[in-house]
Amino acid sequence: MKEHSARQLWTALFVALLAPASALPAALSQGGGALVWLAPLLIFPGALAVLWAVGRLGSQGLAAAWRGRGPLLTLYYLWAMALSALTVGGCVDRLHRTDYGGAPAWLLSLALFLAAWWLTRRGPAAFFRAAQIFFLALVVVTALFFALGLARLRPENLALQGGGTEVPALGRGLFPAAGALAVGTLCAFFPWRKEPEGSRGWRWLAGWCAVAALLCLLVLGALGPELTASAPLPFFLTLQGLGLPGGLQRLEALGTAAWTLSDVTLLALAALAGREMAGARNWALWPVLLAGLVGGALLPNRLVAAFGPWLWGIDLVLGAAVPLVCALWRRISCGENGYHATKY
Repeated sequence: MKEHSARQLWTALFVALLAPASALPAALSQGGGALVWLAPLLIFPGALAVLWAVGRLGSQGLAAAWRGRGPLLTLYYLWAMALSALTVGGCVDRLHRTDYGGAPAWLLSLALFLAAWWLTRRGPAAFFRAAQIFFLALVVVTALFFALGLARLRPENLALQGGGTEVPALGRGLFPAAGALAVGTLCAFFPWRKEPEGSRGWRWLAGWCAVAALLCLLVLGALGPELTASAPLPFFLTLQGLGLPGGLQRLEALGTAAWTLSDVTLLALAALAGREMAGARNWALWPVLLAGLVGGALLPNRLVAAFGPWLWGIDLVLGAAVPLVCALWRRISCGENGYHATKY
């Protein structure tokens, strides 16, 4: 079983999780309040707990740690298929609302399917190399968005409204933020190589939490909580107003293209994680990829929006609660010195 460096895993994960991060402003604003942009920062301690749990389960990955637990791996494989379908469905919906309104949903879904197949057909190694390139492109686009977006912040949109509603709204915002980050547990199914510098996973987690929080801050500051909650794609609506006079006039098209890279990365990551769950068998790629193809054609955002809380709950249970319970059980059953955590 080929091991991958922790840096490769974290780079791919960061790229993949930018896709759900772009949906967080709308999800967090449903409860109102101007402080909800802090939610991605407040989930950081919980993310560290899940990171500890994954490390205790070993560097061979969750697929190897749970090899004798067929029903559990089957459940996670179905989760990977569901994430694939929802990811492509959300991406197709976004492309319809931005630059490709006249293209049939099945055609856009097929294009994403082929892109993910191309990334996965040679196995995880080629995928991780591509993810590193995507990471550089997305860093540039995200930095440009942040630099231009800061100039559009309107302080009145971030002013506290009082009435004791800010803290409860922030508490409700922790749920979708944690659900989005819990999707990252897909990376824990890959075997990774321990590196001399030790564990730096917490830095990548902190980086994603900071980027997600700043992204929410800029969208809320530009549109306000009410418009952010009601707009179908508030992040990309914010991009419409950004540009450089005499140069880059329309950042929305660039942002849409760049975030499609994130969607494709998440789709490919789900497929390769499913492959690991099936014992690194290549046939296991196809059900996950085909689930994305079907989801892109049949699952627009308007159909799944009502199930958002249920979906975040499933992500939290499978992406956070189950690894934590398994790690704690292993610690109790093996004793304090019976098992040594692996740095991740």
